[in-house]
Amino acid sequence: MAAIAIQGGWHLMTGDLLVAEGHKILYTGGVGSCVVVCLWDMKRLIGGMAHIPQPTSSLVDDPEIPAHPAGSPDRALPLLFRLMEKRGARRGTTSARLAGAGNMFGMPDDCFMGNIGRSILDKARNVIYGLDLIINGESVGGGYGRSVRFDIGTGEVFITLTNGERLTL
Repeated sequence: MAAIAIQGGWHLMTGDLLVAEGHKILYTGGVGSCVVVCLWDMKRLIGGMAHIPQPTSSLVDDPEIPAHPAGSPDRALPLLFRLMEKRGARRGTTSARLAGAGNMFGMPDDCFMGNIGRSILDKARNVIYGLDLIINGESVGGGYGRSVRFDIGTGEVFITLTNGERLTL
């Protein structure tokens, strides 16, 4: 993992995941077709973020390249939740918020590059539901990039789109 310490928290890179507690900030930028998943246990103030670039681990399983733990939803999300559980998070008080899945290349939806964001998003939703977690908010799709800032202390996820729009999940 290549997360970088920033004032009050951590900056995640593509393919990273990280768990934090209390009044910490998790941040990632450059979110285009990738999907960022933020998990938050509201009772224990434990949160985690994954910046996921591929829809399935089969696309990142190459013997020449070490696997990224957050390379795909099927790897990233069970691991992220297990790491949160080790710190005390529980299913009944943990929810998810998602951002990204943009069509950054303006490609038709029926081609791989035009559909990759939607594929990652669909897989992420399936894994989240398989973990018996609920999704409380989303900022997904469209042709804009995003940056995501997750405040573990409040559970708020602040999204800034490249078109200047700002929203809070």
